[in-house]
Amino acid sequence: DFLLAKVINGENAAHKSEKFRAMATRTRQEYLKDLAENFVSTATIDSAVKFSFITLGAKKKEKIKARKEAHLFSVGAITWSVCTRDFGQSMDVDCLLGISNEFIVLIEEESKNVVFNCSCRDVIGWTSGIMSIKIFYERGECIMLSAHDNCGEDIREMVQRLEVMPFKTLL
Repeated sequence: DFLLAKVINGENAAHKSEKFRAMATRTRQEYLKDLAENFVSTATIDSAVKFSFITLGAKKKEKIKARKEAHLFSVGAITWSVCTRDFGQSMDVDCLLGISNEFIVLIEEESKNVVFNCSCRDVIGWTSGIMSIKIFYERGECIMLSAHDNCGEDIREMVQRLEVMPFKTLL
């Protein structure tokens, strides 16, 4: 855990450094310049239909299948009922966990107060077990969540949602 925290903190420091950001920006600009110079075509696409007097039969429309687990890609928050450990008071607290495209939020079920929130960009990783998940954020702090009613499916869904979120990535 100590080494993982050090590696993650080093990566975060690199992302925040001005020199690294300038190098990443310059690299992206060079890639765009290369694309514009070497892969742009002067050919135009004619939208007029040629040979409109010939009909080859109606085209069959493809059926659009719903994407499996499409809800995991939604912009809004997806919520789960979880139990989180309050290490300050050494007790478990029943909460609602919400993960949106921008934030992760924990709301205490009893008082309806927000007990934790952070930007998805501050999340640096997570580890999951069968019935629990640890989410690491900012400089290596973590929150530990457990599924209610021995529902391991909730943990799997949380991990799937975390995997599609726009967390910090190497530029």
